[in-house]
Amino acid sequence: MTFPVAHERLTRSAGVVILAVRPPYHLIRTLQCGQAFRWRVDGAGAAGMFSGRPVRIEQTAGGIAVWGLTAEKDLFGLRRYLGLDEPLASIEDRLQRDPVLRRIVPHTSGIALMRQDQWECLVSFIISAFNNMPKIELSLARLTSRFGDPLGEGVWGFPGPQRLAGASLADLRRCALGYRAPYVRGVARLVASGEVNLHELQHMSHAGARRTLLALPGVGEKVADCVLLFACGSGEAFPVDVWVKRAVERWYFHGRRTTARQIQEFARSRFGPLAGYAQQHLFYYIRERGNGGTRERAPARARARPQSGRRLPR
Repeated sequence: MTFPVAHERLTRSAGVVILAVRPPYHLIRTLQCGQAFRWRVDGAGAAGMFSGRPVRIEQTAGGIAVWGLTAEKDLFGLRRYLGLDEPLASIEDRLQRDPVLRRIVPHTSGIALMRQDQWECLVSFIISAFNNMPKIELSLARLTSRFGDPLGEGVWGFPGPQRLAGASLADLRRCALGYRAPYVRGVARLVASGEVNLHELQHMSHAGARRTLLALPGVGEKVADCVLLFACGSGEAFPVDVWVKRAVERWYFHGRRTTARQIQEFARSRFGPLAGYAQQHLFYYIRERGNGGTRERAPARARARPQSGRRLPR
């Protein structure tokens, strides 16, 4: 089987592979937008693991430079994982028909939705529930170093469901999972036994896949929506955390308190299949530029009334 990464989308030079990418793709914004937790981002790029190998990626003038991968199959998988072929220019043009996002997107441009491994994404977001970023990263580092396979350069592979299904709760709690330890083991046992097939999620309707996820231990609405958006390509998913709730209430509901379900219904009505992209831009802007939520106003002239509720044209 061949994979479409050759020709104009891939060049090789001195051990480095360059994956071509179209503007406005922004690697660092994509990796720092709350989608994935195991990339170590620095000023130039990021280091992590992909396809069972330590990998480094950097954005250059020519595209995304990749060290550590050479096989076309792996490079094709990395393109898909990073969202390099997402039509971001078109997506952002459509998002900017919304008066709030029209002022936000120039500051957040280039965010792509990733397509992560469903198992790792599910466990990561179960661990993320009611948690903070340093603790999430600590828990995942301990979980992978205790149960994953060493890949070299201080990187471990993510442990599969069979490995975690047989873990003791005491060992899982040593990974700083706390009350989440039974949830992680419970989900691992369901997947390892074949009772739950995560690969089927992407072939279900959005509602059907969401119901399947919500039936799993430790999976609430936000976790389910994150898995659907970041691993299954369900663009209408709109995860609501404290940052997104704050942004929507402030800039669309004039400060009025709303429930997560009301926000999701509003977002699906207003943004349709681009709801997930709208969520990412709102999340990134209020977290990175909103000064911890202390600013009380949206970007100039960006406030909008929820009554309009128009769907972005398809």
